[in-house]
Amino acid sequence: PGTPSPSAMAATQPSADVEGALLAHLNANGEIPDSRALASYQETPRLPHHREHGTAWRRPCLPRVVPPRPDEPCLLSCPQDITREAWVLTDEAKGYAAGGSREVHLVAAIPPEGASRAALKEEFGDVVFDIARKAAAKNKWIRFERGIVLRTVEDTTDEMQELLKRVENGEDEVQEQLKRLEKGKVVPDLIKELKRRKLVTKEKVIWYSLKKGPEFVVKRKTLATDVTREHLKSGDWKDLEFKDYNYEAQGQPIAIGYSQPLLEVREAIQNIFLEMGFSEMPTNMFVESSFWNFDALFQPQQHPARDSHDTFFLKAPATTTQLPDDYLEKVKQVHQSGGYGSKGYGYDWKRDEAEKNLLRTHTTAVSARMLYKLAQEEHFAPNS
Repeated sequence: PGTPSPSAMAATQPSADVEGALLAHLNANGEIPDSRALASYQETPRLPHHREHGTAWRRPCLPRVVPPRPDEPCLLSCPQDITREAWVLTDEAKGYAAGGSREVHLVAAIPPEGASRAALKEEFGDVVFDIARKAAAKNKWIRFERGIVLRTVEDTTDEMQELLKRVENGEDEVQEQLKRLEKGKVVPDLIKELKRRKLVTKEKVIWYSLKKGPEFVVKRKTLATDVTREHLKSGDWKDLEFKDYNYEAQGQPIAIGYSQPLLEVREAIQNIFLEMGFSEMPTNMFVESSFWNFDALFQPQQHPARDSHDTFFLKAPATTTQLPDDYLEKVKQVHQSGGYGSKGYGYDWKRDEAEKNLLRTHTTAVSARMLYKLAQEEHFAPNS
């Protein structure tokens, strides 16, 4: 069946709802061979491409009436996409189509005695005046005498505005002429002006051909997803049609923890050094002797940081005996009398104080251990 008349279309539309009007039209006519024809009879004007107001009559309702899953009723058979390229108005041209071209406005602003270029430029702006002046002069609507712009016609017909409206309405004849112009064929001068003034641009146009599906109904019934307290109280649950469960649906994403940004930065820096051949020192010894934590770093034994209120000392095991005697003796001598360029602290250094165990207060104690260990190797070289 062909597309019905506007009056017949109005009679088949029970409401302004897009889906309702589409299904009502299908019920009366069996198919919609061209969704643009349906759009042309709605409240919004039919526009030639899918990004304008006419879009509401082309795509948004289709996902709702063509089910995404096999377990839902299929109201429409799969719509056929009809795609082509078409010429549409630019934003500037839409303004001309609605309010008239610039050249017509310019002529209307010129009084019978004429107007100076300066006055017209002030009214329209330099750019707009220049465009309108050239177009009006080409149409022989104005002439110039000693800086004065004079009208040569009483009335003007805005052929450009009419042509723009035809483009806006997607008329096939205008589209064909623009195609001919693109191929370098002869077309009317006004068509050439559209391209020269960049009033049209090419876009992809999509519309649809629709037919009834195997489970077509004029109005869809909303399937229930849950039994509510109200259903149980009223007894409606007996007559409800429930939506089938989709066992292939994905569950809600589980909220999990994320890496702390500073830890990510630390890991990146760590990897740089590892790739350069560095090795990590073992930092998993959280109990350390005072010798490696303080004495080997030449912190005097009377230093306030070694007081019990600044450092956590262990009760068991309270001390260690696993200290290198040779190195311990060197450290003792530097503390007491100096050496290696140091004057020392000049006090009586006590081994008992160095043997006290504590919770390691810094990882520099690990560095002191590692430097001593590496010094015992016969040949030391960084990893390559």
